[in-house]
Amino acid sequence: MTEATGDRCLAEIDDLHRFFQRWLGDTAAEPVEFGRFEAAIAPDFMLVTPEGAVLDRAAVADGLRRARGAHADPAHPFRIEIRNAAIRVALPGGFRLCIYDEWQRIRGAERTRRSTALLEVRDDRVLWRHLQETWAEPTSAT
Repeated sequence: MTEATGDRCLAEIDDLHRFFQRWLGDTAAEPVEFGRFEAAIAPDFMLVTPEGAVLDRAAVADGLRRARGAHADPAHPFRIEIRNAAIRVALPGGFRLCIYDEWQRIRGAERTRRSTALLEVRDDRVLWRHLQETWAEPTSAT
């Protein structure tokens, strides 16, 4: 696969987090919008949370579905920004090991997760196969 594969993975990271920002930060997010998340997560997806819990696709989807609007606050809008996204390793078969920092502002407080994700480009879509998140010190905006 070409470098276009890596570009698609980096674009997917940014785009999925725009979905998270709307879904978690806006009570007006429509339930039909959740299909965007479901289409991107592989059936065998696994998340290792910053606390060390291991969650499968069903657990992640259920928790996220119930969290619609959880960070909504008109006085302090919920924000997510992806920083330092890069392809760490290009693997055969359209797989890319990606790294990125996920900066969040929730009710005025900042927090950062440093993440490693295994993504797979398959035909016309990018699938999330594995994600590990670690808490990190917030970084300033660039």
